[in-house]
Order: sequence, then structure tokens, then C-alpha cells
Amino acid sequence: MSNVSRIVIVTKPTRLEELEQQHLTEGAAKFVLESRGQSIEPYRQEDAAYKAALAEVQRQIPNDLSFARVQREDLPSFLFRDKDLIVVCGPDGLFVNLAKYVDDQPVLTVNPDPSTIAGVLMRFSPEEVRDKIAEVQSGRHHIEHLPFVRAMIDNERVIWGINDIFIGRKDHVSARYQMSFGERVEHQSSSGVIVSTGVGSTGWMRSVAAMVSGLTSNRRSNKLSSLPDPTSNELVFVVREPFPSPTTGTSLVTGRVVPGQPLVVSSEMPDGGYIFSDGVIERGLEWNAGSEVVISVGDRYVQRVI
Repeated sequence: MSNVSRIVIVTKPTRLEELEQQHLTEGAAKFVLESRGQSIEPYRQEDAAYKAALAEVQRQIPNDLSFARVQREDLPSFLFRDKDLIVVCGPDGLFVNLAKYVDDQPVLTVNPDPSTIAGVLMRFSPEEVRDKIAEVQSGRHHIEHLPFVRAMIDNERVIWGINDIFIGRKDHVSARYQMSFGERVEHQSSSGVIVSTGVGSTGWMRSVAAMVSGLTSNRRSNKLSSLPDPTSNELVFVVREPFPSPTTGTSLVTGRVVPGQPLVVSSEMPDGGYIFSDGVIERGLEWNAGSEVVISVGDRYVQRVI
């Protein structure tokens, strides 16, 4: 991408702004917090740091480039252009929110405040933005391709995830299904199945892996002893709280999905079955008895500037 026509800055509301929206004014929010033994000061400090970072990002944009700002909640309706360079400034979750709405546009990730945000996926500081824009404009930039996980339901409906896919029930109570992986087939009852990309391995899956590793520390090595990196064309899955019974097993609880070897899960629930991605329950799909989902590494990528 040698010609950048526009910079798009992707932002999110701060917690202070969300409090103000909920309570109408900062003063009202302050009163509510103090009545509950909390101070509004940490919210103010976080808000100030984020707005200062956004102002610095905007200052870094060359004068001959146009720019737009889009809030997280407006991403579904925002029209990205082919020659956009997208600058996402915030925590890792904001990058995940953005990923579904971009095509081949390069994405520059910015951590606005490393003192409070771990930012595993957010590579640059606000002060580095100008140099990275120049690299993209001149074609000297480097890109890493971060793959999606794809869930194909009944060969008709598709859900994409840059972090993970959850297969189970919407209410997270016990789900019944049949799992097929390679030559292994098992009927299971569990709290659901998480299938994660390398990007997702920095989030929910990392916590689950730590738990599984602790439970299996004195047993044979489990499939989650190491997790794929963000660019890996490999997925990992784990079954949450599998329950053994005369008709359900617990032998197929972790594994690695590679190209050509998908994970297939068939619902055995009359109702309540549900599949969603990246923690966005509202945009999931029903998955009830007789419905089959095939989980594989997708042929879709996010292009992150490095």
C-alpha cells in the first residue's frame, strides 16, 4: 500500500464517559461513586491520559492527509476505504472489536497508556505514529497477517472470530453435543468449547490454559502447555468443565486444529445451543439438535503493521 488517502482513528469511550452517560453528569457520577466508598479520581486520570494520547496521535498525522475518527459502537456502520490506514488506539479489546470490519487495509495499533494497559496486541506509542505513517506511505512498512477462526454452521452460516469461538449454550450451563476430531469421536456434556486463534491466546484462552495446566501438572503433558503465536495458522481448543457420565466422556478435552484437520461439533440440544465469537454474545447464532459446526483456520486475515 503505497498511497494512503485517509487516516482513520478508532477510539472507545473512557470509563468516565460511560459513567457520565449513565448518570448524565460527572457531578452525579461522582456522588454515586462516593456514596459507595469509591473515588472518581482514577476515572478522571484514565480519561485525561486517553484523551492526551488521542490528541498526540492526531498531531502525528501529516497535514496533507485527511483523517476521520470512529467510535467503537459506530464500527458496524462505518465505511472504510481501500486506501485507508487505520490507527486503533486503546486496549487489545478495541483491536478485536475492529478486526471484523476491515478488509485489506493496514492496521496500526497504539497503546495509549502502557502504565495501565497491558496492550499485548498494541505495538506502538502515540509518538511513533508519524514515522509509521511515513513507512506505509512509502511502502517500506512490514505487515504481519493475523488469521481468523471460522465456524461454518450446516454449510450455510458463518461466524468469524479474530480471538475465539465459543460453542455451547447462551446461558453457559451444561451443553450436550458430539465432538469429532481426526479419527476420535466423543459425546460430551460440558460448559462449552472454546476454540482460540494465536491472537486469542493472549486473552481468555491464556487464563483457561493456566487452569488446565494446573489441573494436569502431575499428569501427561497437555495440548495447552504452549500456545500459538498471533500469526500462527493453528488453533487450540479446550472443553470447559467436561462432565463424565455413562453416556458422555472426558478424553477429548484439548487439541490443536491445523489446516486440513477441522474440529466438528454436532449439537444434541433441543434448544438453547449457541455459538458466538470474540465475546460478542449479541451477534451469535443458534445451534440446536441436528446442527453441525465445522471449526477451521479461516482464509481471512487482519494486516497489522509491525
